[in-house]
Amino acid sequence: MKMIRSLFFTIALAICCAATSYSQDVKTVKARLQEATVYFSGAQLTHSASCVLSKGENQIMIEGLSPILDVNSLKIKASNGVLVSSSEYSTQFAKDNTSDAKTKKLQDSLTFYSVQLSEINTEIAILNKTIDLLQKGTEKSVSGSTQGLSSAELLAAMNNYGEKMRNLQAQLNKSAETQKKLTETIARLQQQINEETLKNAKSTGVLKLTLSAPVAGETVFSVTYISAAARWVPFYDIVITSVDKPVRIAAQSKVSQTTGMDWEKIKLTLSTSTPSNGKTAPLFNAWFLDFEKDMVVVAYGQQRKTMQNAFSYDLAEAAPMQLQMSDEVLAEKEATMDDYIVANENELNLTYNIDLPYTIPGNGREQRIDLQTKETEAEYKYYCAPKLDTETYLLAEISDWEKLNLLSGQAQITYDGNYIGKTFINTQQTNNKLTLTLGTDKRVSVKREKMQDFSSSKFLGNDVKQEFTYRIVVRNNRNNAVKMVLKDQYPLSTQKNIEVELLTKNTTPWTANVEELGVITWEEELKAGETREYRISYSVKYPKGSKVGL
Repeated sequence: MKMIRSLFFTIALAICCAATSYSQDVKTVKARLQEATVYFSGAQLTHSASCVLSKGENQIMIEGLSPILDVNSLKIKASNGVLVSSSEYSTQFAKDNTSDAKTKKLQDSLTFYSVQLSEINTEIAILNKTIDLLQKGTEKSVSGSTQGLSSAELLAAMNNYGEKMRNLQAQLNKSAETQKKLTETIARLQQQINEETLKNAKSTGVLKLTLSAPVAGETVFSVTYISAAARWVPFYDIVITSVDKPVRIAAQSKVSQTTGMDWEKIKLTLSTSTPSNGKTAPLFNAWFLDFEKDMVVVAYGQQRKTMQNAFSYDLAEAAPMQLQMSDEVLAEKEATMDDYIVANENELNLTYNIDLPYTIPGNGREQRIDLQTKETEAEYKYYCAPKLDTETYLLAEISDWEKLNLLSGQAQITYDGNYIGKTFINTQQTNNKLTLTLGTDKRVSVKREKMQDFSSSKFLGNDVKQEFTYRIVVRNNRNNAVKMVLKDQYPLSTQKNIEVELLTKNTTPWTANVEELGVITWEEELKAGETREYRISYSVKYPKGSKVGL
């Protein structure tokens, strides 16, 4: 019996030692983020880690990955011919003792100031009650003046009331100011405590690997995955010194991430592509057409929206685009981000490879990164559609703009050293020219008015025919000539019994006419101080008794 017990003890000890030995063989290493390729939505992160392995089977834990990742996108590479037999991803909460100590200190401060606030609230309540009692006592004394209180006694009572009230009100004001400061301090401390609490609850991604090593030695691991908790958006600084000089377009980006870790001194790449998410190219199904009135209206409205995007038309060959800086600018050129950024374009996307280490905190705040700056020739025009807006806008039209590798985004404009405002660059448009609105100029004035002498209403049998004529007066009050684009509109009819005619005999000859919209365009050069008059005239014929929105 004694021998059997001894045998059981030996076996149990062996199992325990084996388990202990096995647990000691699981090594934990910290991964370091090396690269991040940020997309408009999401990012591809690449970590590196190293570990000394023994020959044969090994198990390691790689910590420091993002807790927000697509597990299906995980790719693991190992050096020295090490084979990854299996992998398991999980998240763990990381405890920061330093942060805990800071939180306790903040909590102690919060308690201290909360006690002070409670005391000051009590003091304010007592002061308000005292003021209320003083008012009631004084009113009672004054109301009893008819019972024998002399004028001198009444005056003394009022003076006493005034002095006490001033003192009480001064104390109340002082206490209220202290109350305000304490409330602000408590709110600030509470916010700091909330932030520290989030830090304490910060999780980290952990990758457990089972490995087979042909030889013992140090192995380097590369871990790549996609995280949805990052993004970047393009925006631009557009600088125009004068209308006779090129436009300078400085491309920039705003990068933000909440991947659960700070990106410290990493290699950063910005890409315009988006991870696939299993999308497949679409195919047509049969399209069965039926009567539906709204279908025609929608189709017409879409065409109308597209046509309205054009401010002016190609009346002459545009000046060739210049992407290079002038010799004068090159001579003064200093080191910029252009020296550290390489833009690569392929069939699917455009990438900016930044040859500088970048740090992007994980708090979600946008970090501004300069990209590339280019200069291009532009044609400057003044534009007005007085039926919609009598303001005159200065436009910059850029030909061959697709060669600038622009992306859709907000742009802030500076003209002649002054900040003009913001605009939006829409690279999804189909126009030959990219039009930038630079702001309004009151020195080019436009006035539109109806000419009563040339407008009339006539009865023709069962129909009514109305004629409308409008005069547009444009004056260039600048000291230099300007190219002016002027637009106006006449109505269109989709009904057989409503007839619309543009009266060419009373309408100033135009440069372009978009008949689908009923829009005519005049585009001419106005000399300094010159005034010109334009007219548009049209008629509308419709049945008597009908109402037409004119």
